[in-house]
Amino acid sequence: MRVTQAPQVLHSPSAAKPTILLRSSWNDHNIGDQGHTPGTLRLLQRYVPEAEILLWHQDPRPETEKVITKNFPNVTIVRGAFSDGAKPFGGELKDAFDRANLYIVNSGMVFNYGLFGYDWPSSMVSLTPFYYCLDRGLPFGLYGQSFDKFAHPAMPVYRDVLSRAAFIYTREDESRKFLNENRFTPGVLEFGPDGCFGIDVRDEERGLAYLKKTGLEDGKFLAIVIRTNTKHVYDTGKGSLLNPAQATPEQQEQDRVRMGYVRDLITTWVRETGLKVLLAPEVSKEVAQNKEKVYDQLPADVQSKVVWRDTYWNCDEAMSVYARAHSMFGIEPHSLIMGLALGVPVVHARSLLHGRKGWMFRDIGLPEWLFDIDKASSAEITKAVMDIHQDYPAAKAKVKKAMQFVADRQKATMQVVRNTVKLTASGSIQK
Repeated sequence: MRVTQAPQVLHSPSAAKPTILLRSSWNDHNIGDQGHTPGTLRLLQRYVPEAEILLWHQDPRPETEKVITKNFPNVTIVRGAFSDGAKPFGGELKDAFDRANLYIVNSGMVFNYGLFGYDWPSSMVSLTPFYYCLDRGLPFGLYGQSFDKFAHPAMPVYRDVLSRAAFIYTREDESRKFLNENRFTPGVLEFGPDGCFGIDVRDEERGLAYLKKTGLEDGKFLAIVIRTNTKHVYDTGKGSLLNPAQATPEQQEQDRVRMGYVRDLITTWVRETGLKVLLAPEVSKEVAQNKEKVYDQLPADVQSKVVWRDTYWNCDEAMSVYARAHSMFGIEPHSLIMGLALGVPVVHARSLLHGRKGWMFRDIGLPEWLFDIDKASSAEITKAVMDIHQDYPAAKAKVKKAMQFVADRQKATMQVVRNTVKLTASGSIQK
């Protein structure tokens, strides 16, 4: 039920130097979950330069923090949980909320119930900060989120809370339609690209050293990113639906077919172009899977041209390597987003079992580079990658056009952020 009484406003926004609290950095073991953070921080820095930015890390994120402190020295990292059993809300996190003029939850798929499970307490914990915002009259927004399912009895609860948001930007249009059809009515409900599209951080020292060590030459290798039905390296429990501790026979068959497609692509690429391939991990668990399910099963003549990365990395080193790739293919999306941000052509063969986020590349204007890996054929996927190689200037132009669309949407979303914290219009926005 919607609360009708007026919120108690305990602070008033400062138009001169507003404070924005950003919740982000979902995982150190996934460079996409890392990449949302520097991407959105860069957009805030570029388009809302007057603002002080506080970055909330609910859980320890030591690797992500290395990237942030190096590239965003003026961003203050705030740590702590909003709810800790019976303990009263306090400390630096409460101070951050009490200072903030706007609370933003960064890109991801945090707000779903029933998609990957039915953990009601965890779902409610994700909403609790919004109730605190409502109580204080603090505006909040969601930036580049995907929404897939609100199973009973979650729909009216989520609808009530999220309809009070100042803005909701969905990173693909399917989520926007889903919220619209279910009568969600935030102040702004529009398509807004995943925050990772704003990423520009690099670790050139590590990246260039790795390229030299492995013999990968600038513009002369295909980067490949896989996704398998295996558990995370840090998971000591039963796993989850998409990262199972023990894959079902059906999931094992999915991996067998999907990795077969990957090996087909690599074989064709190496034999027809003579160029190398990098097996690059987006998620730490895939370092081992790249070797076992791809590298070790390649023909000897092909394997000699393939580099298996045997260690994990942070998003800034990955960016420095991806910047030198000719093209990229991936089952995971965020390495490919990094590639596009760097001007590199990509082909994405995703599984729609992972949710509506799979439509992101269609909605920025690249539908011909998007496939459902469980419906497309190996030949179709391979052809899309080889077509990029055969007319590379056209592929690069296609990336440039898509990224201009992304940039235009980013600027529009950041103008709404400025309006929300009561700053002047576009005259203050930096180019």
